[in-house]
Amino acid sequence: MRVDASLDALLADALASDYANTAPNQNSGRLRVFFIAGAATLVTLVLGMAIAQTRIQASENSLTRDALVERVTAADRRVQELEVSVLTAQNDLLNAEAATLAGTSLGEQARARLDRLRLATGQTEVTGDGVTVTIDDAPIDPLQGDETPPGKVIDRDLQMIVNGLWQAGATDIAINGRRLTPTSAIRAAGEAILVNYRPMSPPYVVSAIGSDADQLAGRFRENPAGLLLEELETQYGVIWELQTVGDITLPAASSTSKNSEDAP
Repeated sequence: MRVDASLDALLADALASDYANTAPNQNSGRLRVFFIAGAATLVTLVLGMAIAQTRIQASENSLTRDALVERVTAADRRVQELEVSVLTAQNDLLNAEAATLAGTSLGEQARARLDRLRLATGQTEVTGDGVTVTIDDAPIDPLQGDETPPGKVIDRDLQMIVNGLWQAGATDIAINGRRLTPTSAIRAAGEAILVNYRPMSPPYVVSAIGSDADQLAGRFRENPAGLLLEELETQYGVIWELQTVGDITLPAASSTSKNSEDAP
């Protein structure tokens, strides 16, 4: 009896031990399952919120871009309207000036001096022989990605051309029909090039009038600007051409030509 009782006691203890070991394992396994399920749910929620936020942000960015484009277009249209008004007022002033100064020697002398000043400051349309320097961006390399290509024409290139033409003997210069004056500015604004604070688009045509077109072209080719253009063509594929032209007409600084209107 004692032997059987002892065996029963041993078996009971062994079973109790097994049950005790099994129960915690089952509980911990369930906890792991619940934890994994909860974590997966949380990740799904976070991803969903992130995707929704990204779409909302993209929509807002698109609306912002559209609004900015609309504002820029409206501002550009307003500038053109003001330029027409200024040109009309200038013509009225010239007519009144001519009527006032006509008929006397002092008046004619004053008018001659004013004409010379207007010519020197680009306020008068001029016509004469000269040259054109046309420059354009190099062909786009599809492997370049979103980076600014080295063959893209920048504001310093146009500044260099203009300075080179002045150095070669030009008396009057315009870029895409936009007349340059002593106060003109050529600068960059993002990817755009501004001339007299108006955006220009390639190809850029720099027109210059000089006393001798052939001499002007020869001097330009030999000065640092012409040599640098050849280097830009060789190294980066920039496209440019120098031509002599007869009877170039450059508008007054305040007027708007077809080329400048075509700028974006």
